[in-house]
Amino acid sequence: MNRGGRAFILLGVLAALGLLAWVVGAHIVEVRAAAAEMSWGWAAAALVCALASHALGGLALSAILALLGHPLGAPTVLGIALVSATANYVISTGGVTGFALKAHLLHKRQVPIATTIVASAVTSAIMYAVLAAILAQGLATLAFRLQGSRVGLIEGVFGLIVLLGAAGGLLVLFLNGRLRMKAARKLFHWTNRAAFQMSRREIPPESFLAFERQLSHGLLRIRHEKGRLTLAVLYTCLDWGFALISLWLCFKAVGDPLPLGPLSAVFAVSQGATLIPALPGGLGAAEGSTTAVLVALGYDGGRALVAALLFRAAYYLVPSLVSVFVLWGLKVSEPAVLSEAAALGKDLPG
Repeated sequence: MNRGGRAFILLGVLAALGLLAWVVGAHIVEVRAAAAEMSWGWAAAALVCALASHALGGLALSAILALLGHPLGAPTVLGIALVSATANYVISTGGVTGFALKAHLLHKRQVPIATTIVASAVTSAIMYAVLAAILAQGLATLAFRLQGSRVGLIEGVFGLIVLLGAAGGLLVLFLNGRLRMKAARKLFHWTNRAAFQMSRREIPPESFLAFERQLSHGLLRIRHEKGRLTLAVLYTCLDWGFALISLWLCFKAVGDPLPLGPLSAVFAVSQGATLIPALPGGLGAAEGSTTAVLVALGYDGGRALVAALLFRAAYYLVPSLVSVFVLWGLKVSEPAVLSEAAALGKDLPG
């Protein structure tokens, strides 16, 4: 990453932290009161559900990779899915960082980049479709019940448009061979360059003909075995379901459990905020808009903000910390590293 890119990320982090500090400072008295009454038992349950959500996202990726003829051990795929997801939260680049990391880690395990692209496109399309349904329900709640500030509604609409546009774009590329090949050439050059940067040029370049063949083969398998996508869809639905339960438990922890309507509205707003460029995981914007929406709906602002901060810790912060150790384990367990260690072991005196 060049100096300009690092500066952009640093500015985004500083802006997010400043925004979060401003939001908390504006409600500091209510936050202290709500935090003092928080139930740590319900908070722990929220963390468990958040981790389960991430694990189910990994199982969806594992199911797609198996369908494409590249089955890997579930722990490995779950680890790759976790570190790539948290990379996107920490470095807000529209999913580019997470995909490059995923492509690198899978390529090290003999999964072609073209297969990673197909798997990522299919899992993303399913994920966006399920999330769009949740956001639509949340937006309906906001439209009928929200009074005063419309910031939350605007953020939710923005998120829904982005998700539907992404899912629609993936579908068009899936069905249109000519556009798919144009996109494939651009993806080929970009993913090879990204993989080189991630691997310090340890991965040999793939020829475009091989890439094109692998891409077409993967899409053909998906078309002919659509019934096997059911498992991935199920895992994705459970993924978002556990995320919603985790959010509900965060509000339960502060003594203010939300009905489904307001809960989905808050989820819609917070997910819309994560799509704001530069802000890592929508930090600050998600918490501020969540508080504003719930205050407009008649809920206590201090409890809403503490619950939002708790969800930030359970769904983003703790998994990001865990992913540091998971990434280390994935690097150590790479086939080339294990082979080198085995060869070294043979050379040691008996």
